[in-house]
Amino acid sequence: MPEQEHEQAALRREHTVIPDLTFPLNIFHIQETDPEMFCIPPHWHEHLEWIVVCQGTFNMQVGSTFRQLGAGDCMFVNRAQLHSAFPLETGSELYALVFGETLLRNHALDHTETRYIQPILEGRLNLLSFYEHGQNNTLCNKLLEIVDEYRRQEIGYELLIKAGLLSLLGLAIRRSTATDSHADLSTQEPVQSTIYPLLLHLSEKFREPITVDEAAKLCCVTPTYFCYVFKRYTGRTLTQYVNMLRVQEAEVLLRAKRYTVQEIARLVGYTNAGYFARVFRTYKGMAPRRYANGEYSDQ
Repeated sequence: MPEQEHEQAALRREHTVIPDLTFPLNIFHIQETDPEMFCIPPHWHEHLEWIVVCQGTFNMQVGSTFRQLGAGDCMFVNRAQLHSAFPLETGSELYALVFGETLLRNHALDHTETRYIQPILEGRLNLLSFYEHGQNNTLCNKLLEIVDEYRRQEIGYELLIKAGLLSLLGLAIRRSTATDSHADLSTQEPVQSTIYPLLLHLSEKFREPITVDEAAKLCCVTPTYFCYVFKRYTGRTLTQYVNMLRVQEAEVLLRAKRYTVQEIARLVGYTNAGYFARVFRTYKGMAPRRYANGEYSDQ
């Protein structure tokens, strides 16, 4: 892998570092004003994750679903779910709590383990991904309490954090089963939807060209059905989705100020820098050179 592409990959992995495997939890503070930690690029991992928006608005993704979340809104990500978060306005910030399943598991197969924990981890009991502030103040407050405990790390903080994560899970189960469209969680659409293999592929290979026929083949469906189901799930055409991923990656590289606009165009998958600039302007409302100069703060 060329050095520049290796650096790109490293940036994309930063959000899942767990420093202490004996207490597998890390909390990331994502701020629109931070050039290196202003977003969560599309990725997946074997950890679970809670995200709470503190200020502003983010475009959030879990699997094939996108939602705009504002201050006080929360998002849950299960193991191996593709997810991302990109700020939509100045001053936006969130906390991402990434943790291992061992913080939820019990050594003995008691009622909570067999009825809730195992089914969630195995994908047999699916929780809602998005929780809006108006109905879920308690979720937001509990997440912020965990953030505070993790920062202060006073005696007993591990027990309080573990209790908090289990409490969040119980509230999320209760909220999910109370939602009419999710009344029977065991019958929800599986995490691995028709287009999910393609979304995972594009999260790493978005720089490479791909046709509708190739995408349909990855999903094991016909090109016509693929176009229908992809637009239904993502709200975008294949070209629009790939361009979105490339522009998001370009934002990361432009803020890092390590490469020229021409180099960034090539790194994110465009052979023509002029075309890259037109696509970038369509999504961000300004030329990439202006964005590199810090004018994104005026969006």
